[in-house]
Amino acid sequence: MWGIVNEKVSVASKYGATSLTMIDVTPLSEHFLQDFRDRMTSLNIANYHCISQDITQIKLAEIGEPYDVVQCAGVLYHHPHPLQILVALRQITREHLIFTSAITQEVIENEWGRYEIPASGVMFIPALDDAERAILTAYWRPYINSNQLIGITEKAVFDMDNFAACWWLPTASALESMCKVAGFKVLDKGLTWDNNALTLLLGV
Repeated sequence: MWGIVNEKVSVASKYGATSLTMIDVTPLSEHFLQDFRDRMTSLNIANYHCISQDITQIKLAEIGEPYDVVQCAGVLYHHPHPLQILVALRQITREHLIFTSAITQEVIENEWGRYEIPASGVMFIPALDDAERAILTAYWRPYINSNQLIGITEKAVFDMDNFAACWWLPTASALESMCKVAGFKVLDKGLTWDNNALTLLLGV
């Protein structure tokens, strides 16, 4: 939902969804949620629900039936428990999950040095040393402009209840395998953001 205009509730409504739910860890009192509601009002969309909760804590009984289609982007690498994210998404998905996450290149080399990770690897960002962080900061800076990838382009104090920092960056191969382990089938896939993000169409 970052920036509000990236929300997909209105897109689902435009293409025929009859029931809509937005789930975000942001407290309902935050201005982002009011901005979201204002956007829905401006688009004449009223048939939606808002759930303010960590996706890994949601129980199926709380939402009733699984959703036919679930879309999730920009979440996995901000959560200390990435596989729990996928298990939770599997629980609430009846048919299809459209899933996007930032990923890491297997080899990153620049004036600061060389960072390399195997295709099966997942970068654990709290473990980066200063030399690795310098290589990764130089790589990511053109893609994030004035923003920060907290934990990479700036150091972070990692708190298990704080989802602002980046915790993980899987390779494309590792992300696919994580989704399969969680019970999904990969139906289609595509790289975006100059190969720094992977979108997967997943089936149940």
